[in-house]
Amino acid sequence: MAVVVVNSIPQGSREFYDQVSARVAPNDQLPEGCSVHIAGPSNGGWRVITVWDSEERFQQFRNETLIPAMKEVGGDGFIAPSVQPEEVYKLITA
Repeated sequence: MAVVVVNSIPQGSREFYDQVSARVAPNDQLPEGCSVHIAGPSNGGWRVITVWDSEERFQQFRNETLIPAMKEVGGDGFIAPSVQPEEVYKLITA
């Protein structure tokens, strides 16, 4: 079942996002299992919204790839303590 993940980083920035993205999605290639990626400024910080094939795929990516990259770029302060994927009822794309 597909899940949507909304990750808000209050102290995030475009620079932080670009540095992490270069490590986790080189050349803007989505990781396996991710079908949608939206990022932009939000309330003075940064927000990333993704859609994944399953929660397991997301958790694997988060634990093995995303968190290590975020720690490398910004340290522990940039990592949300927990992110709760939510079930996708309907996803319509062009």
